[in-house]
Amino acid sequence: MSVLVNLATWFILFVVYSFIGWIFEECYAILVTHKPTNRGFLVGPICPIYGVGAVLILLVLGNMENVVAIFCVSMVGAATLEYFTSWTMEKLFHARWWDYNNMPFNLNGRICLTAAIAFGLLGVLLVRFVNPFILGLLGHLGSGVIIALAAILIGILICDIMLSLWMIVNFRVTVGTVERDATDEISARVRQIMMEKGRLNRRLVKAFPKFEAKHPAPRRQKSRATKKADKQSK
Repeated sequence: MSVLVNLATWFILFVVYSFIGWIFEECYAILVTHKPTNRGFLVGPICPIYGVGAVLILLVLGNMENVVAIFCVSMVGAATLEYFTSWTMEKLFHARWWDYNNMPFNLNGRICLTAAIAFGLLGVLLVRFVNPFILGLLGHLGSGVIIALAAILIGILICDIMLSLWMIVNFRVTVGTVERDATDEISARVRQIMMEKGRLNRRLVKAFPKFEAKHPAPRRQKSRATKKADKQSK
C-alpha cells in the first residue's frame, strides 16, 4: 500500500508542476503577446515537460540544501531536457516548436543561456520552498484520497493525450502534404491550413506561433547499377 501511495504522490506532483509550468508559460506569453495562448501540446492546462523536469530534479537532488549545487544541477538538467525534447519533437513531427536563435548564447536555437539560468533559479525555488509546501498539503490527505485523486488525474490525462495525439498527427500529415521548398513558405502554408481545420488545430498554431515546419529529408533511391553492384559484392 505504501508503494502505491508513494507512486500516486509522485504522479500528483508531476501534474501539479506541469500545471505550474503551464501558468509560467501563460504569464510569459501574456507579457510578450499581451494575450493568453494556452501554451503546450495538450489541450488541458498542463505542460508535461515542466512536470518531468521537476520530478527528475527532485529525484536527483532530494533534500539537498546547497543552493549553488541545486542551481547548477537544475540549470544543466533543464537545458538538457529542453534540448532533447526539441530535437525529438522535430524528428517526430517535422517541425521546430520553439526557437532561441534570436537569443544570445543559444545552442542550435534549441536552448539558450537566459532560459537555462531561469530554470536554475526555478529549481532552487522548487527544492527549497515549493515542494516542501506541496508535500505538506498532501500530508493532510489520507492514503485513499491520494490514490483516488491520482486515479482521476490519470484518467483525465489519458483522455487529453489521446485527443492531443490525434491533433498532432493531423498536423504531421499536413506538413507532409505541403509542397514547398523554403522553410518559411512551408511554415506559412501549414499554419494557414491548420487555422482552417477547427478550434483545436487553431489552438495548436496559436500556442506555438514561432514553429518552423520542415519536410523530412528524402530517401536516396539507388540506381539499377548500384543495386547490381551490391548484389555482385554479396
